[in-house]
Amino acid sequence: MDGAFVFYVNHPNNKATIHAAICGKFTNRRRDKTLNGYWSTVEHEPFKTLKAAEEYAKKTGKQNINRCAFCIK
Repeated sequence: MDGAFVFYVNHPNNKATIHAAICGKFTNRRRDKTLNGYWSTVEHEPFKTLKAAEEYAKKTGKQNINRCAFCIK
């Protein structure tokens, strides 16, 4: 799947969730005051493929790597 992808690393839940860069969860991130983790764009530009985002998300060491149920079907 091609496009632009990002992920959110959630430390308390030990997971990383991958989103399309057009997902409302990502585009509205500045309004979301959750401080449990960080978006991958802090250290990396959006990924061009879903596979690249998944591979990089695995490097975070989080136990669960998920895809957003709203933007990635």
